[in-house]
Amino acid sequence: MAMWGREAVEKAFFVDPDIAKAETLPAYAFEDPDVLSLELGTLFAKTWLLVPEKTAESGPSRMDFLRSPGSRAPFSILGRELFLQRSRNGELRCFPNVCTHAWHTLVQAPGSGGSIVCPQHGRRFDEDGRFLSQAGFENLENFPREEDHLARLQTASFDQFMFVCFEEPQASFQSLVGELQKSIPGIDLGGLRRRIVGNEVREVEGNWKQHAWNYMDNYHIRFVHKGPGGLADGVDLSTYKTELYSWSALQWVYARDPAHGFDQKLLADRFRDPKDPGLRVFALWWFLFPNLALNFYPWGLSVNLWMPVRIGRTGPCSIGIITRWMMRSSSGGMRYGWTSRWTGRIFRRSEKWLRECGRGSLPVDVSFRGMRLGRTGSIGWSSNLSSKNSSFLESWDPADYQEGSDGKQPGEGQCDEPRD
Repeated sequence: MAMWGREAVEKAFFVDPDIAKAETLPAYAFEDPDVLSLELGTLFAKTWLLVPEKTAESGPSRMDFLRSPGSRAPFSILGRELFLQRSRNGELRCFPNVCTHAWHTLVQAPGSGGSIVCPQHGRRFDEDGRFLSQAGFENLENFPREEDHLARLQTASFDQFMFVCFEEPQASFQSLVGELQKSIPGIDLGGLRRRIVGNEVREVEGNWKQHAWNYMDNYHIRFVHKGPGGLADGVDLSTYKTELYSWSALQWVYARDPAHGFDQKLLADRFRDPKDPGLRVFALWWFLFPNLALNFYPWGLSVNLWMPVRIGRTGPCSIGIITRWMMRSSSGGMRYGWTSRWTGRIFRRSEKWLRECGRGSLPVDVSFRGMRLGRTGSIGWSSNLSSKNSSFLESWDPADYQEGSDGKQPGEGQCDEPRD
């Protein structure tokens, strides 16, 4: 699979638009390192990616720190070292965090100041990433060249969330977040504040695509999240709706008990049922292509990123790195309650299910309507999961991801369910 031309890709990854004929991708799409390289060089290079937050640290968030002119902060995404720079006119910019001279790291810690100075040889750049000076490079002909400046990456912001794109994006940023914005006119995203939870970043067995598929699959709810005490107890599944857009998708459902749903003024009017005005939306689960989930609940927001990583230099598959952080309202309108108590439970049950699927296997070419199982496949939407590298998952104990360790009572974010 070393060579992937356009024709080969379209043939290998064709999905029939008729759901009655559609099958999942072949097993090698989840195991072949060349496929992962293809994804990183195309799909992830040309789509908008959320800048991850600092992990399990106290103090201001990265975006709060970057509000001041002249501030800058490093971060990494998909193995690329980058930094964000707030200009004097308030614009937030993103550059590779490597000097154009000898490739030394430029910004080693959050800070502020005027020009950007490389700590190795003193090469200086302005806030636009343009070369300014360096000892020994004075009066050179045809210098500086374009490659001596820092390459500026495309950026976009959605309130306090920052996105970057490595290359020319396949679609506008508004096409990614536009429908989401229209769905939450009464929610002040700027008023949400992060709350640290345990194991915010963890490696979980399974290709990153499988985690995204699981998120978009509502049929597992009545089984994986069944009662007593599961998500299925809290929602009216007969009202479950999925809305597909060009670069995003929304799943939403009404709460069984209206007391556990949204205040109607926070959401768009279209979520009100004219036949039953008392119904309340339980949650808005937004998926933004390719790897981001923004889960809106009456208490606030749960953010999830699924990041691919390679197992070794030529590993047979990629593992999903799940980054999760919680954001609660610091202003009026949103409230704590039933959904805050159950959010962690939903994630624990989903990941336990992924763990069990990774242990199974079926013979090659076993097929079901809507899915195809490869040689190393497992039953369910994880049909093409590799079960060859289970050490990452085996080292993860759900007890390590028990919300409520901060001593809060149920109703304030604590999950009081016994471990499954």
